[in-house]
Parts: sequence; structure tokens; C-alpha cells
Amino acid sequence: MAARMMLGAALLLLAIPGARADLPDPTAPPAAPAVGGDASPGMSLTAIKRRGVQRFAVIGGQEVAAGGRYRDARVVRITENEVVLRRGADITVLELYPHVEKRLRGK
Repeated sequence: MAARMMLGAALLLLAIPGARADLPDPTAPPAAPAVGGDASPGMSLTAIKRRGVQRFAVIGGQEVAAGGRYRDARVVRITENEVVLRRGADITVLELYPHVEKRLRGK
């Protein structure tokens, strides 16, 4: 009896058009806006990877090492949560988690 009720409820939910249309994809990477004065809309830091002692940043879907180039900017430094880019005299800082503020416990 309970199995029939569950089957009926599942069929009812499947029959309602648009019941699943508004659900976000839980596997999609977060849409983090680029932070920095000169950051263009396509310049977003999505990940920082480590291979041994070397760090790599994934910016706009492209993996770049420190000293490498992303578009017309040079990657100056990669830390645990940010990447510093230099384009001529302009400095741009991309944060991995721009809306997260770190605080000491109890403060």
C-alpha cells in the first residue's frame, strides 16, 4: 500500500510541468564575480590548484602558473585564496572567495 502511494506521488510530481525547471544545478561551479579595479567581466578566479610546491590558478577556464600570462596580464603571485595580476602599471587582485571574511574565533 505504501509503495503504491509513493509511486503515485512520484508520478504526480513528474506530471506537473515546470516542477523541476527552477531548480539550480548543484554540481555547477559558483558564479563568483571578479574583484579588482580593472578586472574585466570574463576574468573570474574559479580555483587554485597545487602540484607539489607550485600553485596554479584557473582564471576564466584557463590554468595559469605564477609568472604565466592570462590574456594581456602577467600572473605575479598566487596565494591560498587570491591571484595578483599585473597589466603594465595596473594591478588586479582576484579573490577565490570574495564574499568570505576570515575572523579569529571568538571575535
